[in-house]
Amino acid sequence: MSRFRLILVALAVTGVLAVGCNRREAPEGEATQVVDTELMAFLSEARALHHQANMKEEANDLAGAAGAMSRLVTARRPHEGKTMPEVEEVLADAYARLAELHLRQNALSPAAEAIAAGLTHAPRPTYFRGRLLEVQGLVEEARAAALADAGKPAEAVRAREKAIELLEEVVRIQDQVIQRSVAGRDAGPVEVPR
Repeated sequence: MSRFRLILVALAVTGVLAVGCNRREAPEGEATQVVDTELMAFLSEARALHHQANMKEEANDLAGAAGAMSRLVTARRPHEGKTMPEVEEVLADAYARLAELHLRQNALSPAAEAIAAGLTHAPRPTYFRGRLLEVQGLVEEARAAALADAGKPAEAVRAREKAIELLEEVVRIQDQVIQRSVAGRDAGPVEVPR
């Protein structure tokens, strides 16, 4: 999964570069858009922190990997106060990974907190919201097991039901994502204004 995250960050970087490069050569008298260096720096930082987290995970240092993701979610954001889709997606993904790392350490409360924070960066039905809800479902599943082990069967059942509901919501969201993508392809090529 970590390679997938790096691919997402690389695609975001490539998209930013493509937009900047395609508009750099504007006819005389027209405004030009250059590469957004703040955004590029943030995406580079995100890629580096994901690499660090990968290396720490490979060394079975889950706390260190979580630390790298914590640095990412608290990093300075480009264009403070402005919402940028690339940044929001990177943050939502980083929070999902942070929650997974907490979950693997059986730290359910920090995992739930990471999910709640991540969901603020993915308010609409997107792949990233679905991913966060998927991890939230796994947290609820782990909570159900802990409650069962603690002799609280009724609470365990409720947590398990919540996990199932969350995972079902993930299926609905990701189906919407696929349907929107297919509908976009069926509409034909999109003409980009120059």
